[in-house]
Amino acid sequence: MQDPIKTLFTECIQTQIAAADMLQEPLESAANLLVGSLLQGRKIYCCGESLAHATSRHFAHIMLTGLSFERPPFPVTSLHADYGAKEHTRMFAQQIQAVGQANDVLMVFNACERAPRVSAAMEAALSREMLIIAITHNSDTDIAGLLGPEDVEIRIPTSNSARASEHLLQISNMLCTIIEHRIFPQETDS
Repeated sequence: MQDPIKTLFTECIQTQIAAADMLQEPLESAANLLVGSLLQGRKIYCCGESLAHATSRHFAHIMLTGLSFERPPFPVTSLHADYGAKEHTRMFAQQIQAVGQANDVLMVFNACERAPRVSAAMEAALSREMLIIAITHNSDTDIAGLLGPEDVEIRIPTSNSARASEHLLQISNMLCTIIEHRIFPQETDS
């Protein structure tokens, strides 16, 4: 019997290999959409279902403060997760309805099977003519059906929520690095 810890590492590595093969094109599309939006003065809002909301907050933080080098902040906001809200499932949607503008971007993170709060935010974004980037996984049942032709889905090749959560964080770091290097190419020449 294989060591349980080694088994977990093996699962992580296998998911990494599958992701490296499958996610290059959607990562490129997401980076292009984010860079284009930022250069056009659009705003990016992000949220995540359940524990994935921590990744949303992390992404907003590194986009504001910088990841690879010191730079001006990008206009990225993680929506507030007010779990005491009267309409718990609409907490993100209400914020999008209040501040979202056409062609702004909503970036959603999900490592659960169901995503009612994120789905409601996506519906609100669609009503505001916003673009959507969804980072999901194979067991997600709510999000893919809400995406339009100009939206981007990055579907992590796993049904395991723990592996998906690990990749949400990795993908957010990768996107920030790509965006920084595209907007500030002089920083990568040194």
